[in-house]
Amino acid sequence: MDIGIFLPRTGLPEVEIREAAYHAVDVELDSLWCGDHLASGSPVLDGMLALATAAAVTECIDIGFAVYLPALRPHVCAAKQIATLQHLTGGDRLHLGIGVGDRSSGWDAVGVDPGARGARTDEFLQLLPSLLAGSPTSLPDGPTVELAPPAPVPPLWIGGASPAALRRAARYGDGWFAALHTPDEIRAKSAQLRELADQHSRPAPRLASMIHCALTKRPDPTLADQLAGSLAETHGVPAETARRCAATGTPAQVAEQLSAYAEAGVEKLAVAVTGDWHASCDLLGETRRLLTAGSPKCRP
Repeated sequence: MDIGIFLPRTGLPEVEIREAAYHAVDVELDSLWCGDHLASGSPVLDGMLALATAAAVTECIDIGFAVYLPALRPHVCAAKQIATLQHLTGGDRLHLGIGVGDRSSGWDAVGVDPGARGARTDEFLQLLPSLLAGSPTSLPDGPTVELAPPAPVPPLWIGGASPAALRRAARYGDGWFAALHTPDEIRAKSAQLRELADQHSRPAPRLASMIHCALTKRPDPTLADQLAGSLAETHGVPAETARRCAATGTPAQVAEQLSAYAEAGVEKLAVAVTGDWHASCDLLGETRRLLTAGSPKCRP
């Protein structure tokens, strides 16, 4: 199981994106991740530019969206950005998580009806292979466009747990990206995805998960409740649910908790850390070394 970390959200001087990318390579993590936020009200950098910056100063570590919201943008603009990021990263480092977001994702700011976000996302996924291939592509509103230079389609990891999201993952995705799911819940969803993929004569989607972690050098029995309370407030879920879907403790304790995700078939784990980013990154690197005997894709 590959272990990666979300880049710092703000990129303010105390945690600069380029230095953070170097640091993740130094501690031998496998990947760097960003979300996609437009009108969150907090000082959050644009994910596409943050990933491009991180990729520009590293050579081999994977980069990924968890998740990108294509419905916020015209289809051609989103495809052009993805094609450019593919070229900038050599065409084999980007993992593109795709989601529909929620009603607070900034739809009013771009004049998009939030009720249409699912249909717009499906439309984008239908068009993306042709757009990235540089083929003449007829857009829903009439014109035919042809993007150049062409780029390979990155692995598509479809996020969301609704029935519509699972159908989307089975129809268009190479994988499914879970969030706030226990290993048992991921295992159950995997069985559903396999059945849905069979209906389209497609392989069962691979599995990835985003997880929140609070890491510490010494055992701290209060961490689990603290993180659960924070997640419950942020995501509007019961604290007990949040507690089951997070990992806390020393690297050894967290490695034990994360091993259940590997046993459930998760191939990629994108970790959102709390507290001091650099210290947490160091401890997550130690966790990775305890959890997997495999060498990281990118060495310092």
